[in-house]
Amino acid sequence: ARAARAARVRAAVSEPTTPDASVSAPAPRTTDQVFVDALAPGVSSVRCVCRERLKFEVEYGMQRGSTDNSYVVVGERATALLDLPDKSFAQAFADTIDCASLDFIVLGHLSPKRLDSLAAVLEARPADAPALEVWCSNPAAQVIYQALKPGTPASNEALTGAWKGEKGLRARLRTVRTGDSLDLGGRGLDFVTAPTPRWPDAVVTYDTASKFLFTSKLFSAHVATDAARPTDADASDGFEEYLADWRYFFDCMLAPMARPASAALDKLAPYLSGVSSSPGAAGSAEKETKPATKSVAPKLTKWLMGAASKYAGGSVATLAAPPATAAAAVAPLHGPVVRAARNELAREYREWVDTQIAKADDFSIAVIYASAYGNTSAMAQAIARGITKAGVAVEMLNCELSTVEDVATLIAKTDGFCLGAPTLGGHMPTPVSNALGVIVKEASREYPAGVFGSFGWSGEAVDLMESRLKDGGFSFAFDAVRCKFKPTEATLQVCEESGTDLAQAVKKLRRKKQTAETKALASGGAAAGQSDTAAAVGRIVGSLCAVTAKKGDAQSAMLASWVSQASFNPPALTVAVAKERAVESFLLKGATFNLNVLQQGNEKDTIKALLKPFAPGENRFGDMAVDISETNGCAIVTQALSYMECEVEERMECGDHWVVLAKVRDGKLLQDEGLTAIHHRKTGTSY
Repeated sequence: ARAARAARVRAAVSEPTTPDASVSAPAPRTTDQVFVDALAPGVSSVRCVCRERLKFEVEYGMQRGSTDNSYVVVGERATALLDLPDKSFAQAFADTIDCASLDFIVLGHLSPKRLDSLAAVLEARPADAPALEVWCSNPAAQVIYQALKPGTPASNEALTGAWKGEKGLRARLRTVRTGDSLDLGGRGLDFVTAPTPRWPDAVVTYDTASKFLFTSKLFSAHVATDAARPTDADASDGFEEYLADWRYFFDCMLAPMARPASAALDKLAPYLSGVSSSPGAAGSAEKETKPATKSVAPKLTKWLMGAASKYAGGSVATLAAPPATAAAAVAPLHGPVVRAARNELAREYREWVDTQIAKADDFSIAVIYASAYGNTSAMAQAIARGITKAGVAVEMLNCELSTVEDVATLIAKTDGFCLGAPTLGGHMPTPVSNALGVIVKEASREYPAGVFGSFGWSGEAVDLMESRLKDGGFSFAFDAVRCKFKPTEATLQVCEESGTDLAQAVKKLRRKKQTAETKALASGGAAAGQSDTAAAVGRIVGSLCAVTAKKGDAQSAMLASWVSQASFNPPALTVAVAKERAVESFLLKGATFNLNVLQQGNEKDTIKALLKPFAPGENRFGDMAVDISETNGCAIVTQALSYMECEVEERMECGDHWVVLAKVRDGKLLQDEGLTAIHHRKTGTSY
């Protein structure tokens, strides 16, 4: 019976397998909407809204839907459309806007999946309409050039047919650089290029009349804004309503490329207060001798400081007048237009970026990759997310946009690496092959490594990278991750956990080195014991529980002892989760999980099962006796004393943990008699 139960559980939790084409894409969506909102005189937003999870990529993990934002800017002589939505919105988008009235399209970001929207706009214009000018950066122009070449993997038939009509070209390209401007009559659009490894084509646009700053991917958030609520000023909770969404997007997409993101933010200093890096921030010889103590709960501290400032005595600081180009609003590619909290969000971005750079200056891991169709890139992003969760900085490098010298420089300053590539014609791409040659020649063999990649038919690139590194004497922190076609949610979870394993291997190696150095410097004294504070904190006891969670087709679990009831009515509780735990990404705001309270004298099997090491994507339950909840799909530990079905209400960042506040939706006592298993410690520096 026990074996049969285990088999049912393994089927229910859907252990990751190599995906095939039939499961590589989400189900068709039914909630797509297009909203047009007037934001300022001559400026309107066109929001393509999806309330379901748009894609499986890690950046959509909050599962709050998303928007693809475009903007129409009308001048006295000409009209410009800024940005285009994903291809799934192409026809609805072209049907909504007045395509005939457009004179220019300005692309802050362009990927192949947005080309169909460009084609739809061109097709919707009258046959005798003058050619539309498409303004974009050189990398974006290359995407269009490749799409217009017939018979190549990057060609786009819809765009090829729409680009040239019966009476000639329907569109012409013009590349822009920082400092270029477009005069629409009575207002101008000023351009600033802001490339990063993930978005090398990024262009930020400033409207001189409305003072709107169109920031492309910067300051984006994947959240579906409601009808007639396009800005943060329309939110009931103000800045706090979207803060978790902005932070999650940053952690997933920009934290792994903090240095390029910092350079991009510096370019926006004329428009946003607090966004520029402080003078001499990195490597300054005149730093304060005693750094400011970092708050264990910055969100709570910010609120308290704001409240206290109302009653503070002393002189009042006089703020400098904002520059003439100060932005009135930030208009990103995804999520709400940021009007009320634009400078506050800019300051948060600068703090987040500086924190990541400081970590990278200490030690970091390199994620080096190339991506043909975005699949390997999505895997790289998930691995980077797993690394940063473990408190280690990431340096991402796209081989296709870098030189072998860039690879050598990066490898020399990082403490571990992973390499990713698609398989093209049975081989790895030339830029990856060149990077691999540099790694084998230059990288230290003491640092851990990893390989990953996507493929359509075979997958030789991953095997070639793995065998070359293995023959070169490198050790691997995780098994090679292979993905057929597009990565599923389960595949991306494997990638994220693999990144965490790589980070933990690097941290373990560093701890070993530091211990050896400490012993070498010791001069005969007795080893220092734990502090009184650590001993005192260690006397705090907690109930032993099993947290079980489900996200899509992936399940996870962990043993928890930092659990506490937080409210009588409604019943609520808190759970502290280390940032590097795999289950952390399952416990985002709005997610559901089960808290299984273990029974004293009957807890050893569950503890043993949950404390053993797991390979990325491995079934967390093994032969544990669990059932699956019909309500939320999460596992119920049948040997537990009780279980509660919970929904995450809020998360608070507290040092190296997240404190999760959850409302108890339902619960059941599984054993009529018995006591809660309690965890006793002697130190507050470990579990």
